[in-house]
Amino acid sequence: MKHTKMILVGGWCMVFFAILYIGITLLLDNIVQNQTMLYSLERHDLFKVMAGSGSIRALLVFFSLLPLLLIPGAVGAYYNFNDKHEANMRVGMYFATTGVIGLTLSLMMLPSINWYLGTFIPSVSGQTQAAMIVLLQSIHSYFGVFVGDMLGVGCLLVWFFITSFVTIRSNAMPHIVGTIELILAVLTAGVLILRYTGIAPNIHFNIQVGSLMALWIFVCGISLISLRKGS
Repeated sequence: MKHTKMILVGGWCMVFFAILYIGITLLLDNIVQNQTMLYSLERHDLFKVMAGSGSIRALLVFFSLLPLLLIPGAVGAYYNFNDKHEANMRVGMYFATTGVIGLTLSLMMLPSINWYLGTFIPSVSGQTQAAMIVLLQSIHSYFGVFVGDMLGVGCLLVWFFITSFVTIRSNAMPHIVGTIELILAVLTAGVLILRYTGIAPNIHFNIQVGSLMALWIFVCGISLISLRKGS
C-alpha cells in the first residue's frame, strides 16, 4: 500500500497512452486521406509521401514519444504485484523498458529519416533515386521491422504475457482481467507471427497490432486505477 500513488500514476499513464495512441493514429490516417500526395513509394513496399507541414511533423514527434508513458505504467504494474511475484514483474518491467526504447526509436524515424529522404527522393532521378530508395528500404527494414516490431513490440509482448499470467495467478486483481489480457496478448502475437512468416502477410490491414496493444494497455491501466482507488 505504500506505493499506491505510483500505481495510480502508472495506471493513468497507461490509460493516457492508449487513448492518445488511438486518437493520434486516427487523426494521422484522416490527414493522410485528405492531403495531397507528393510521391508514392508503395511499389517499393514503402509508403506514400504527403505534402506535410511543420504542425504535422510536430504531431509525429509527439506521437513517437508516446511509448515513454509505458515506463511508469510498467513500474506501477510491478509495485501492484511485487508482494508475491516480485521476480516475475521485475523481469517484465525490464522487458517493458527495452520494448519502449525500441518502439520509440522506430517511431522517431517518421519525423526524421522519413521526413527528409521521403521528400528528397522525388527531386532526383536515375541511379541516384534508385540508390536512395534502396537506402530507405534498408533503414525501414532495420528500424521498422527489427528495432520497432521484433525488439520493441516483441519485448512489450513478453511484458504483456508475464503480467497476464501473474494477474491470473495473483489475488491482487480479478482473474478475469488476466484472462482478457492473455487473450489480447495471444491475438497480438498471432497477428505478428502470421504477418512475418508470410502465412497472411496482409493481415495487419484488417487487424491492427497497435490497436490490440493499446486495448491491452487500457485494460491493465483501468484495472490499476480502479483497484488502487478502491483500496
